Amino acid sequence: MTHILSEEWNVIPKSIMASDAGIELKEVNVDTTKKTKDDRSFRPESVAELNALANYEPLVWNIGGKTIPIGCGNDLEDVGIITSCYLTLWSLLVAFYALLLKAAIDTDERSTTLFSFLFMGVFFVAIVGGAVYTGQMELDRAAKARALRAQAKLAGGEGEVVDEEEE
Repeated sequence: MTHILSEEWNVIPKSIMASDAGIELKEVNVDTTKKTKDDRSFRPESVAELNALANYEPLVWNIGGKTIPIGCGNDLEDVGIITSCYLTLWSLLVAFYALLLKAAIDTDERSTTLFSFLFMGVFFVAIVGGAVYTGQMELDRAAKARALRAQAKLAGGEGEVVDEEEE
């Protein structure tokens, strides 16, 4: 095949492309004055276009001819939801600390309640750390298995996955 794409598309042969002669854009009838979007593309080109498609208006402050984004790209409803979520989270945290303080005051001088909460906290942090570590091990194992399958596919094999213990 001597053409770049196919003969039915009337494209430029490689022999012409390799020569220094080249082809001017006006000879190919390419219009560079207007910017057109590919009709097959369904993705918006910018956040503003996405907002216009969804009829979404971010919270902004227009002052002195300038537009200042206040909601970081969110509208007033989203800013209210985010703010209420943060207020709820911090209120629960303050309530939990108040409960811990009440328990510490009510227990004996050795603060048994606070030490029990400390040990439970350390235990749960260890559990979360273990879960993160094993999750990373699974990701590494999956990446290694993908690499071995790709290597076997390139070599013409059937793509068997070799376990780490067998190596």
